[in-house]
Amino acid sequence: MEQIVGYVVENGVATITFNRPQKMNALSAELVSAFQSALEQAAADPHVRSVIITGSGKAFSAGGDLASFSELDALKGKRYLQQAHRLLLTLHGLEKPVVAAVNGFATGAGFNLALACDLVIAGEEAKFGQVFAKVGLIPDFGGMYFLPRVVGLARAKELMYSGRIITAKEAHAYGIVLEVTAQDELMERARAIAESLAAGPGAALGMAKAILNRSHELSLEQLLHEEAMAQGIAFSTKDHQEGVRAFFEKRAPQFTGE
Repeated sequence: MEQIVGYVVENGVATITFNRPQKMNALSAELVSAFQSALEQAAADPHVRSVIITGSGKAFSAGGDLASFSELDALKGKRYLQQAHRLLLTLHGLEKPVVAAVNGFATGAGFNLALACDLVIAGEEAKFGQVFAKVGLIPDFGGMYFLPRVVGLARAKELMYSGRIITAKEAHAYGIVLEVTAQDELMERARAIAESLAAGPGAALGMAKAILNRSHELSLEQLLHEEAMAQGIAFSTKDHQEGVRAFFEKRAPQFTGE
């Protein structure tokens, strides 16, 4: 029996695949739990230095599992979202670069999971939509935090109020997607990006990510304080020493993440 979330590590890259294609990779409680476990495994593994998240079939993820929502009362709904929020905090806080490879529909919570990643690339057939209003819900999975920071408040409101579906090219124009690839080249390109990131100075990238993720909430003084503390640590790393040696020896650095 195939796992509901696939997990493969190769060349320092963990590829996490939502594997519920018959349900458009809808985010059931079981899938959310398995995804959480995969992220924790990637976080704990020193051999994993970057992560790709993608979906099987025609969807990255079509969002919440509407078929199960009729069973939710206020308490069960709250517990489902609390489980989802733990997942989001793990994903957003993972001190390793995360690439979302959006292969198809990324709608509702699936859209917002992609936004929680560091970089989003999309196949040319990908579609994005904040479809919550169409089923009488507010945007969840952190969308009201992530989307305005990417596209601005006015555009975020328009996408969320209308629930309209946008193409990969539109998402690229709005700054949601870093680049659009041919559909059959998506995973090859995602792996190339992720392997490049995995070859980088892992400690420095992780600290930079942690500060960047909070940059909207920090004052300049607070950010500069965190910058000084993190750079002090970076100065003491083996990767910094290797980077300096490589610079003077006019060669590519061989970082180890230490």
